[in-house]
Amino acid sequence: MKDLTKLSKRKFEKKLIQYIELRGIDISLCLEDGNVIHLNKNRYFKEGYIINYPKKGVEEKIPISKVKKAEFYIA
Repeated sequence: MKDLTKLSKRKFEKKLIQYIELRGIDISLCLEDGNVIHLNKNRYFKEGYIINYPKKGVEEKIPISKVKKAEFYIA
């Protein structure tokens, strides 16, 4: 588990985008409103949003600016 909250917001977002593109890593996001979202392996970043597909046919758009903390797990 790696905590990137000590980085500046810009560096945090840049590093998070790099990790999002790696398919072998499980990622959990803590948002500013307190919600926790577990990203599916089928995810990508586009125009300021993390696009996640938690269920077949369901698209979830998460603004990267709302991410407060990210946890990474390697199985």
